[in-house]
Amino acid sequence: MTKYETKNENNRGKIQIIADIIDLCTSSIRKTHIMYRGNLSYEQINRYLAELLMKNLIEQNIEDGVAVYRTTEKGRSYLYYYNLMMGILDENLHKSNEIIIMQK
Repeated sequence: MTKYETKNENNRGKIQIIADIIDLCTSSIRKTHIMYRGNLSYEQINRYLAELLMKNLIEQNIEDGVAVYRTTEKGRSYLYYYNLMMGILDENLHKSNEIIIMQK
């Protein structure tokens, strides 16, 4: 395994970060809670929230004078297809591991 492959396994990509944020927003959640639970910096959370709001994957509401974020129907669709794709990739990974084991 190369250093590049190891690094990619430990770092989340944009698609996974977006899925994580949308998943966190399935119940009303504040920006700071998304930031801490999603393990994101202040700059990252601002950038991702702006993009997700613009793409209508999440919505912002004011509850008790505080901004909270909630997943939209479009965001739930994103999560559905993301999880479907990850399931297919995991299935293919298991199959390729079985082939490698059988070849040894």
